[in-house]
Amino acid sequence: MHYLDQGGPEGPALLLIHGFPFDSSMWEPQISALRDKYRVIAPDLRGHGASSAPEGVYSMELLAEDLRRLLDHLKTKRVILGGLSMGSYIAFAFYRKYAELVRALILADTRPQADTPEGQKAREDLAQLATNEGSRAVAERLLPRLLTEPTREHNNLVVRWVNYMIQNTSIQGLVGALRGMAQRADSTDLLPQISVPTLILVGERDILTPPADAQRMAELIPGARLEIIPEAGHLSNLENPQEFNRILREFLDSLPKP
Repeated sequence: MHYLDQGGPEGPALLLIHGFPFDSSMWEPQISALRDKYRVIAPDLRGHGASSAPEGVYSMELLAEDLRRLLDHLKTKRVILGGLSMGSYIAFAFYRKYAELVRALILADTRPQADTPEGQKAREDLAQLATNEGSRAVAERLLPRLLTEPTREHNNLVVRWVNYMIQNTSIQGLVGALRGMAQRADSTDLLPQISVPTLILVGERDILTPPADAQRMAELIPGARLEIIPEAGHLSNLENPQEFNRILREFLDSLPKP
C-alpha cells in the first residue's frame, strides 16, 4: 500500500481516507495546512493511486483491515480518523471493529445508510461502464455530480485534478470499490454508539450526500458537531479548502491531548 506520511512523528496522528475514485493526493490542501502540528497519514486504498489492484470485491471491511495493517506497520496505536464519502464508509467499518484505536472521527460528505436497490444498480451500471469504456467515461459521468457548476466553469485546476485522479484509477480499482460500496452494511445503528468527538462536514451544494443527510447523522451521534461548507459540493475539501481547513483545524486543536 502506498501512503503519504507527513508532519512531525511526535504530533497527534491523523489518518485521512480518500473517497471514490481518487487517491491520497486529494488531501493535499489539508496536509499542507496541518503538517506543522499533526502527523498526517494518507494512504492510497487498494486499486487506487500508486497502490496495487488485486482482483475481487473491495468491501469496506477489507479496506478497513488494510488500514489496520498500515497502522501496525507504522507502529501507530491510536489515530484521529477522517474520511470523505467512501472514506467515511470505511471509517464506519473501522470504528465498528477497532473503536479503541480511534481518538476522534471526521466524517465528510457521506451518509451512514446502505445503498438502496436503485443505488446498487447504479453502481453496477458504472462498473460496467468502467469495464467497457474505461476510466475516461467514468470521469465524464461523475464530474457533474461531484463538483458544483461554478467550480466546473471557473476552477480549471480542481477540475483537472479530479479528472486526473479518476482516470489514474485502475479498472479493477473502480470495479472493486463500486461493488464493495454496493454491498456495504448500513451503519445507522452504529451512530448512537460512537463515543469519541465527531466532526461532520458537508458541502452546502452536495447533491450526492446533501446537508439534510448530514443533519440526521449529526442528530444520532452523541455530541457531534455539524459544519456546512459554503460554495462546495461533494468534494468540499477541494472546492472550499480554506473554510474546510479552518473548521478542521479548530476541531483538531480542541481535542484532548493524547
